[in-house]
Amino acid sequence: MAKFLISYLLVLLFPVIVILFYYYPYSMDIVKEKQMEWNAHITDQVMNSMDIFTRYAYNLPSELVQNREMKLYMANEEDYQKVVISEEMRKYNATDAFIDNIFLYVKSTGYLFSKTGSAYSVHDFESPGVGYYYEDWPNMFEQLNSLSVPTVRPVENVIVPGKNRMRMLTFLLPLPLGGTSSPGSVLIMVREETIIRMMKSVSEAYNGDFFILDHKGNRLVSLRDTSYSHSDDFRKLISGLDQNKSGSGTYKMGGESYIVSHDVSDKNGWQYVSLIPVAETLQDIRTIQRNTVFLFILILLLEVLVIYVSIRKNYRPIKGLVSFARNMFLPNEQTKMNEIDTIRFALDQLSSDNSKLDERVRSTLPIMRENLLFELVSGHYTTWEDFQREAAPYGLSFNYPLVMVAVISCETEDNLIGTASDYFRMKENELPEGLQGYFFKSIYNHEIIFVCSGKQDMQLKTYLGCLQQELAIRAGIRSLIGIGSPEPSPEGVHLSYLQAVRAAEHLRIRKQYSVLVFEEIVVQQTGTVSYFAEQLQSLELFILKNDITAIESVLERIIDYIGNDGTPPHMVRTVYLNTITVILAGLDRFRQDDRSLLQLSEAAFHHRYTIEQMVGIMRESCGKLCDFIRSTVPPSRTVSIEEILAFIEKEGMNPDFSLQLIADHFGMSLSNFSYYFKKTMGQNFKVHIDRLRIQKSIELLRNTDETLESISHQIGYSNTSSFIRSFKKNIGTTPGQFRDLRM
Repeated sequence: MAKFLISYLLVLLFPVIVILFYYYPYSMDIVKEKQMEWNAHITDQVMNSMDIFTRYAYNLPSELVQNREMKLYMANEEDYQKVVISEEMRKYNATDAFIDNIFLYVKSTGYLFSKTGSAYSVHDFESPGVGYYYEDWPNMFEQLNSLSVPTVRPVENVIVPGKNRMRMLTFLLPLPLGGTSSPGSVLIMVREETIIRMMKSVSEAYNGDFFILDHKGNRLVSLRDTSYSHSDDFRKLISGLDQNKSGSGTYKMGGESYIVSHDVSDKNGWQYVSLIPVAETLQDIRTIQRNTVFLFILILLLEVLVIYVSIRKNYRPIKGLVSFARNMFLPNEQTKMNEIDTIRFALDQLSSDNSKLDERVRSTLPIMRENLLFELVSGHYTTWEDFQREAAPYGLSFNYPLVMVAVISCETEDNLIGTASDYFRMKENELPEGLQGYFFKSIYNHEIIFVCSGKQDMQLKTYLGCLQQELAIRAGIRSLIGIGSPEPSPEGVHLSYLQAVRAAEHLRIRKQYSVLVFEEIVVQQTGTVSYFAEQLQSLELFILKNDITAIESVLERIIDYIGNDGTPPHMVRTVYLNTITVILAGLDRFRQDDRSLLQLSEAAFHHRYTIEQMVGIMRESCGKLCDFIRSTVPPSRTVSIEEILAFIEKEGMNPDFSLQLIADHFGMSLSNFSYYFKKTMGQNFKVHIDRLRIQKSIELLRNTDETLESISHQIGYSNTSSFIRSFKKNIGTTPGQFRDLRM
């Protein structure tokens, strides 16, 4: 008993030793290494995304110069040319969602032309709320007039038209024209929130701090404003990074360790730095380690208790088993064995005797022969040597080079299949000269397979036809026989079996002959597959729409297609199975726990149906589906356009007015009301409401002196910025500019 207890404890303590002396010392390093790899991957992904976005910004000045319609040298002499420039700039309005706005500054005119088609003077940019006013850039146009190399301004506050404050990253790019004397420059504005959104889209699980710096190490954008980012330690960390290559490592800053990943773009020299505190990274693994130690100690104590109780309880039965084994199985060489060796020896003897008995039993079972033959026709063997190696003990062999397969489908009741099988087994011993083969039952109850080889002039069709007639006379069993082509290899035998199955299926569907060779089948070349695919898609769509009339119409077209003489018989069952699957899926939406539906599903997939039976099942299933639709789907409500317009006139200027609200009011679903509104009005719901609100705002701008904020609330906008954007989208100018023109 002491030996057993010690052995069990040693087995249990071995994994404990492995965990304590290997896992714990290295788990921290492994986590750090994996975190560095992941952090470097995030940094590389952000850099690649930014390179893609900024490539367009750096290429834009060349595109503007190559635009032949924009004659910048004539802009100061002809007012028409200014209009042309404004119109040409509109073409760049939808070029890149990354960019908020683009301005072409022409020195000779003193104007900045926006990608929206608006033109701003230098004085507009110096007036907050009129142009784009930079609070921390007082010498803006002095720098633009002397700009000779591309420059990027870090994210800063900009007051946009409407006096809203936004944070922008600004690209300053001189026009590459006229050598050093550039006629102007391009300002490209990118919102800080756009860049931050792009950073977060790379990974939702990322919780570190991310910084983008220019080639001089000046910070351009950061994911969040941290306290340490303005410290000397952070500047020393950035200056100490290798400017020529990327990498990851652990650095200390302010007494805390960080995992730092650094990457440098080969496109513009920008630096991308990601910092993740090591303490946060390792917090979870430390907690897991503590919990693991506690649980393992608890499990160890419990295991010791269970082992002790088990050994105490089972010690006497084990001693009795050892005594029995010694008396029953005595080894040839009398050697002294302990209890474990004695039990092992007894079990080995039992296993050996059992294997020998099992081999003798299996060699006498006919089912083994049938399994080997079925594996042959199923394509499990690639060479005759492999088949012969397993088949030789059961007396299976083929003496002729070509092997063919026939499938005999018996049209009878289940209780007579055994009679047919016994008849063909008897005929297996009476095969004519020059023919060698074996009959065996298929996995399908009504089918018998005949695998044979023979001389090239052997008339297998004639011979099987004679057996067919004799079986019908003796037992009254009608059968259909499909014959495949002769093949020289085991893989060819599988092909011959498939051909025989298809020939038998052809006979069952068409009922023209009783014996058919595959090569005698005539297949018409038609586009039936694509036609059926279209009909099946239409059936699925109409079931989802609960359109009973259309469902019944499509089903009749499919039934006509099945009954058409031009449809290949092998396609008939495929069409039936796909169609009945779609109908049963529709039934399942309405009656998931219906016992009759389960019975119908089981009956629908029977192997041996005629065309008439298939059509009957499809019509019965479709009828049940249409009945369920009629009983469960309420009739859709109709509403006149006058009612809709009246409700819009009453509630349309309410800030809470929405598509969901009006759909609920008329008792319709969101999608149905949206489709009905667009079909009736010729435009979608949002465009219609925006136009009504803008028309109302024009009246208020012309006839009152109310503020833009007051007008936006009166016409249903939740904030002034949304109102200005919508007004400019529909009218082409801002509300303030429109009011100034009225004055």
